[in-house]
Amino acid sequence: MQDKVTLIEVAPRDGFQSVIEPIATTDKLAIIKALAAAGLKHIEVGSFVSPKAIAQMADIVPVLQGVERLADDFESIVLVPNQQGAQMATEHRCQRLNFVFSASETHNLNNVNKTLQQSLEELKRVQQVVDKKEGLALRVSLATSFDCPFTGAVNPEHTLALFQQILNICPSAQLALCDTTGRAHPFAVRDLFTRALALMDEPERLIFHCHDTYGLAIANVAAAYQAGVRTFDTAVAGFGGCPFAPGASGNVATEDVVYFFESGGIDTGIDSKKLKQAIALAEQIEGAQLGGSIRLLNR
Repeated sequence: MQDKVTLIEVAPRDGFQSVIEPIATTDKLAIIKALAAAGLKHIEVGSFVSPKAIAQMADIVPVLQGVERLADDFESIVLVPNQQGAQMATEHRCQRLNFVFSASETHNLNNVNKTLQQSLEELKRVQQVVDKKEGLALRVSLATSFDCPFTGAVNPEHTLALFQQILNICPSAQLALCDTTGRAHPFAVRDLFTRALALMDEPERLIFHCHDTYGLAIANVAAAYQAGVRTFDTAVAGFGGCPFAPGASGNVATEDVVYFFESGGIDTGIDSKKLKQAIALAEQIEGAQLGGSIRLLNR
């Protein structure tokens, strides 16, 4: 292997939140443990959000308790929408917070009921919470970096200006540019990531999060890789579909990304045979919105 990439598994948060019927905590933990056994060391296990907003995430505390005994190098990631969620997360064992807001003002108002400036101020407060908790790291995900479900294409200059502001507030955080709607194309992806990487001292902190609405997710992953990105969000069995982005399909499938990179001699650290167990468990979730290609072809 001449190169390697890091995959961050997001199905237990970004995927599960799209399922209406409650998923049993034991079933969630079974999938998370199967993913970890397959070699996925960074998993977004849930979020600290209001149960009124996303009832599926109401069991985040027992989920975190259930993953405490996984490998020492396992990183549990939880999404937080604000300072309150960040503070709640510090009361439990997790290694990284994922603060999310949108590049699109319209989507941000619909999603978190804040203007972009208000979200940037909230980010400062979340960073302060992280600074006070030893062993806790921060990630910032900029949703709708390419496209907004309400207003269409997002100007890359606008996205990059926000990206720079995030860097100024959180100089050591991971940063993710997100194709929330799955409408981005490889040319736009390569251009935006090339320009974003030029602003960073540590390119390994940059992450690509994409959906497969237009069937271009793998092509977009390839474009981001060519631009220099080495860390990618994926979801087993293409689990997902953002409830706050009308029309968006599931996340790019973990197994598809593993096949893509490993076929090119690029190490993912994932055992494809063991990953099949997690895929099988995901397929048993009633009401799950699944996707991907490898899963369907190997039935």
